[in-house]
Amino acid sequence: MKFSRVTRMLAIAFVLAFSGAAVTTANAQVHRHRGVVVIGQPYFFPHYYYPGYYRYSDPIAYQREEGYRDGLSRGKDDAKHGRAESPSNHKHYSNSDSLAYRQAFAQGYEDGYRARMG
Repeated sequence: MKFSRVTRMLAIAFVLAFSGAAVTTANAQVHRHRGVVVIGQPYFFPHYYYPGYYRYSDPIAYQREEGYRDGLSRGKDDAKHGRAESPSNHKHYSNSDSLAYRQAFAQGYEDGYRARMG
């Protein structure tokens, strides 16, 4: 029995289309952007692409990250210029309404100051 060219092309397209559908959701892409986790779920038909994204955000973790990073840089800067060790002298610390930010700032400040002083 001879297969026509169209039949062969359809068979190949069918195999290729459904071979991508066998991939599990473990292949979902995960990206982290400053306290936000973006997860892409793959879609398989008619093409293999990632248009569907949903976001997960943790504002407390974001405040901790920002506070620690700000405190670390301010602590290193104060130690470099010979200033007294006092995180409360910085506007980032005193103007913050978040307890998580302040605690992380103080920890980062202490780590940065001690790392620079040696």
